[in-house]
Amino acid sequence: MGTAVIIVGLVAATIVAAVVITNWNSYIVVDRGKVSIPRFVKEGEVRTSDLPALVKALSSGSQEVRYAALIFSAPDRPSEQDVLNLQLSFENGKVGFDWVLLAPRNIEDQAKFSEFAREHGVEPVSRTLNGVSYLRVEDTDVAEFASLIVTEMYRRPPDEPLDLVFQGFDWPQN
Repeated sequence: MGTAVIIVGLVAATIVAAVVITNWNSYIVVDRGKVSIPRFVKEGEVRTSDLPALVKALSSGSQEVRYAALIFSAPDRPSEQDVLNLQLSFENGKVGFDWVLLAPRNIEDQAKFSEFAREHGVEPVSRTLNGVSYLRVEDTDVAEFASLIVTEMYRRPPDEPLDLVFQGFDWPQN
């Protein structure tokens, strides 16, 4: 019995190692607040000029869970502890912009974001999914809105690369 357990363990470890090596530019995540099978998300870079193409790719993806998280720090607080997370996601048949209230800087800047959104003619809607609260904007050009947050609200140059974590669609597009 002990030998069989060791063999099964070695086979499982080999499979996991093969999957990790195959998905080297990815990392494993599990959904917060629920039991789920771990999944791989991919990472890369994106510029604000790429956001329309990113939204198009996100819209045309076929997986149920589809999102792209833009991760960056602002010039006023460049520390890694102060990174911002902007999310574009596909939810209920629509692509939207999500201000996820998980990262400390996103939580601190919640009122600033809401005010910025209203100044640009959109009203964020509060939602919760998997135990995580967020503010969602749908009725606008999502790519343009995200670009404005990066360049106007946080004063990042439009040609500067942002870290990207995504799932459920192919990027970059071929």
